Amino acid sequence: MIKKTLIIVLFLTAFHSSVFASASVATAQAAFIRDNDLWVKVGDKEERITNGDFIRYPKWSQDGYWIAYLKGAKDVDETFFSGDLWLYNIRMKKHFKVKTNVSKNFAWSPQSNQLTFLVNDALFLFNPDPSSLYLATPIATNVENVSWFPDGRRLLISSRKNVELHSDIILSEVAFDKLKPKIKPIYTIHIGEDEYYVSTSAFKWSADKKWISFLLIPTASLSADSNTLCLFSFDGRIFKKVDEMLNDENWFRWSPWKNQLGYIGGSGREAQKNKQLKTVFVPGLRKEILTPNGYVDRDFFWKNNHTLIVSRSKESELVDIAKRPLPSLNKISDTQVTQVTFPLKNEGDFAPQIVHNQLVLVRTNRKTAKILVSRADKGKEKVWINNVTVASWYYGKWHWDEVFDLYERWD
Repeated sequence: MIKKTLIIVLFLTAFHSSVFASASVATAQAAFIRDNDLWVKVGDKEERITNGDFIRYPKWSQDGYWIAYLKGAKDVDETFFSGDLWLYNIRMKKHFKVKTNVSKNFAWSPQSNQLTFLVNDALFLFNPDPSSLYLATPIATNVENVSWFPDGRRLLISSRKNVELHSDIILSEVAFDKLKPKIKPIYTIHIGEDEYYVSTSAFKWSADKKWISFLLIPTASLSADSNTLCLFSFDGRIFKKVDEMLNDENWFRWSPWKNQLGYIGGSGREAQKNKQLKTVFVPGLRKEILTPNGYVDRDFFWKNNHTLIVSRSKESELVDIAKRPLPSLNKISDTQVTQVTFPLKNEGDFAPQIVHNQLVLVRTNRKTAKILVSRADKGKEKVWINNVTVASWYYGKWHWDEVFDLYERWD
C-alpha cells in the first residue's frame, strides 16, 4: 500500500511539474534574434519574421501585438547602436518602416501603443494607427534621453543647457495638450568644472512613483569605466549621487512594491571584477552589500521585495577568455543564499526574469545561446528557445536586450 501510494505521489508530482512548465511558458511570448533575423515564439510555436536581415533590439508594445526593432547594415560590426526603426504587427503580419538613423533607446508607452525614439538629438513620437498616416511627430530637439512616466501620458527628458563641455543638464516634463507638446523644466543638474557628464540614461520610477533613478553619463572614454547612479525626488527637493557603476540600465532596478533600489555597483569596465550587488533604501539612503568577497554579480532581477535572483561568478582578473569564470543563478532571500541553476563548466546563466512564477534565463557558452525556463527557483531548467544569436559583449558584459525581449501575457 505504501509503495502504491508513493508511485501515485511521484506520478502526480511529475504530471504537475510538466503541466506547470507548459502552462507557464504559454503565458509568455518572446521576440528573439536567430542568425540575425527576427523570430517570435508564443507558447511552443516559433515563427520566423524576417529573412536574411540584420536585426537587433526587439521590443514588445504594451498590448503584445507590435514589435519595434532596429535593422542594421549587414556589412557592419556585430554591434550597432542606431539603425532603421521598423514595426511588425503579429496579427496583420506586416512590417512598417518608421525612420532611419534611430538610436537604440526607443521605448513604448506603458499604457498605449505609442512609441518614442531619438534621431541624433531630435525626439519623435509615433502612433502605429492608420489615422496617423504612419507619420512620426517631432516633439523636441537637444534631447539626450527620454522615458515615459508610469501613467503613459507624459515624458521625462534630459537636455544639455548648452554645447559647452561642462554644461548643466536639465530634466524636463513633456505633457501633451491636444497632442501639442508642452515642455516644463523641473530640475537642473549643475555640472562642476571638474566633472565631465554629458548625458543621462533612461529614467526608472520607484514603487510609489515619487523617486526616479538614472545614470549620469560622462564622455565616452570615461563612461566605459564609470557612470554615476543618481536618485531624484520628483518634487525636486532631493538629488543624490549614489554610487559608481557601468552604463547598463538593466543593472539598476526598483523592487516591485517598496522604495528600495537594487543595483550592481563598482567602477572598471571588467564585468568579472569589482562588481557588487547592492540595495539602497529611500529616502534614508541606507546601503547594503549583498555580494560576498571573492565573487562578482553580473545580472539580477527582483522576485519580490525580499528575494532577488542574481547571476554570480567568482571574481577574476583579465585572463584568457576561456579561463574567465561564467556565472550561475543564485537566490538571495534575506540573509540566505541558494544556488538555483547549475550550468556546465563552460556555460553561464544571465538575464534572469520571473514570469508567473516561472524563471526565464539566458544560457551561453560564448558561442551559442539559448533561453531556459524552470519553475521559479525550484525546478530543473528546460530549453524553451534554442539557437539564439549571442549578444555583443564588452569585457565580459553581455547586452541580452539586443537579441531577446519577453512579453508577459495574462490571458
